[in-house]
Amino acid sequence: MPESVCGQPYQSPISAPLQSFRVNVTPPFAVTGVDFTGALYVREPHGRETKAYVCLFTCAVTRAVHLELVPDLSTKSFLDAFRRFAARRSLPKKMISDNASTYLSAANEIKRLLDSPEIQTYLTNRRVQWSFIPKRAPWFGGFWERLIGLTKTAIKKVLGRSFVTSDELNTIITEIESTLNDRPLTYVSTDIDDATPLTPSHLLIGRLVTPLPHFVVDDDELSDPTFGNRLDLEKRYAHICKLLEQFWKRWTSECLCENDTTIRLVQRTIQLRSVMLC
Repeated sequence: MPESVCGQPYQSPISAPLQSFRVNVTPPFAVTGVDFTGALYVREPHGRETKAYVCLFTCAVTRAVHLELVPDLSTKSFLDAFRRFAARRSLPKKMISDNASTYLSAANEIKRLLDSPEIQTYLTNRRVQWSFIPKRAPWFGGFWERLIGLTKTAIKKVLGRSFVTSDELNTIITEIESTLNDRPLTYVSTDIDDATPLTPSHLLIGRLVTPLPHFVVDDDELSDPTFGNRLDLEKRYAHICKLLEQFWKRWTSECLCENDTTIRLVQRTIQLRSVMLC
């Protein structure tokens, strides 16, 4: 068969570039996606079983997550979860969620929740913009759907078929949150001299959460009058600012460039042009 007639090997389709709110350097959780897991069953006193849900908040830029356990999909439960999230992670500027028509379960409850006038008034008074992805286009919410899948997998691995109380489940959810925020965003090298992989925790608090965190401060240092004076505090603040700036530079050069299709296409074009010139 002539070579011109033979079909070309299949190539993966070129995905569209990331949206601007995914690639701009902003404070963590300034743009936040929100989604719910399916129902989880918890054991209450006297052996009674009830449902619970996990509300997932994820930063569109740093890929950090914040998990809140809610007893139901009522307006009050979501507002309480949102208030706890905003008190710990700061008030977001923009919230993005799935369209209610794309949910396979609890669609009516979530639709009533997101259309609630009480929630709309609460967000409007705090100048929080809430937007929905297009109908029947769940790939627009891929940056939270992926984390929902990781959260569900972690919960199944930990719980299996066992029943736990709501307090125990809340503890498990919080530990899963810290583990997800410690996941590497950049290449994990086997060379000990290479930089530590960048994680969402680095962009949130400047270090990993799960390892042993701090060095031991001796009593002599605490009684030293020069320990923690204003000059030391200013130096420490400058060091933290510089460290955070380095994290964002690594995020731009290592994490963003690997995920941005536009940059990959530009690099491929430059390589092809150089080959043609040679």
